[in-house]
Amino acid sequence: MVGVAQRRTHECLGRELGLITRSQALAAGWGSSAVGRRVASGEWIRVHPQVYRHAAFAVTYEQRLLAAALAAGKGSAVSHRAAVGTRGVRGYTARIVEVSRPSPNDFALEGVEVHRMSDLRAEHITLHDGLPVTTPARTLIDLGAVMPSLVERCLEEWLADRVVSLDVIHQALSDHAGRGRRGVGVLRRIVTTRALGASIADSGAEALLARILKHHGLPAPIHHHLVRHADTVIAELDYAYPAQRIAIELDGYGPHLRSRQTFNHDRVRQNALELQGWHVLRYTVDRLTRQPAHVADEVRRMLAQT
Repeated sequence: MVGVAQRRTHECLGRELGLITRSQALAAGWGSSAVGRRVASGEWIRVHPQVYRHAAFAVTYEQRLLAAALAAGKGSAVSHRAAVGTRGVRGYTARIVEVSRPSPNDFALEGVEVHRMSDLRAEHITLHDGLPVTTPARTLIDLGAVMPSLVERCLEEWLADRVVSLDVIHQALSDHAGRGRRGVGVLRRIVTTRALGASIADSGAEALLARILKHHGLPAPIHHHLVRHADTVIAELDYAYPAQRIAIELDGYGPHLRSRQTFNHDRVRQNALELQGWHVLRYTVDRLTRQPAHVADEVRRMLAQT
């Protein structure tokens, strides 16, 4: 029986990042006294009530998140800022341990931000790299209640990366409407006033440029405008003011430096645009993030000259 218990325990520890709950240990075949002996010997280290870490496993951020979710109880999940950090947003690093549990009752864990979410259901949770994490749409709603300044950037990047869709966002807003959840209003306002409307950017930088132009009062350009010559498409522009023949292109370092073919194609493409009378403005992510006002001013001046 001990051999079976050990095998089951090793399987559990590997699956749970070196963690095991008391109920898992009992289910594996260890008695209460055996659990106590392992804790007393230092082989198992108590992380939270009823949750232990095997001493051979190093402490990681992901492990701390899972430990908190396990301790918070059945149906709990990594949420809010921690969920954003787990799924990833460029330039944002989360170190807060934050979970939600489907209960209206107060519950505290040392070093953990615990949210009481009585409407948290199984369909609001997915496994991400082995962690139970709130879905992207639910995360965006929850994020609006604790860090509204991050919601727009997170939404646009996840839309561009196809992590979530506008249809799913609209459905989530409908599902949570009228429940008094503060984040619903934040996300709805951002979706309703998007600079891109119903269009989806190909990158976070594309979405950022649209927001910059809108914020500085410039007319909305056409997104992904096709330029044709003799019934042949010679370019699909990131943004364009077709009447003024102004093209706005975003340059990323990776594709242009990795491929000589891409580098050469871009030059041929730009020459073709110039021959068609287009004025091309090019921007990098660095300029968009560091000098948004300068970018908007250059676009305004170009519009005034044409």
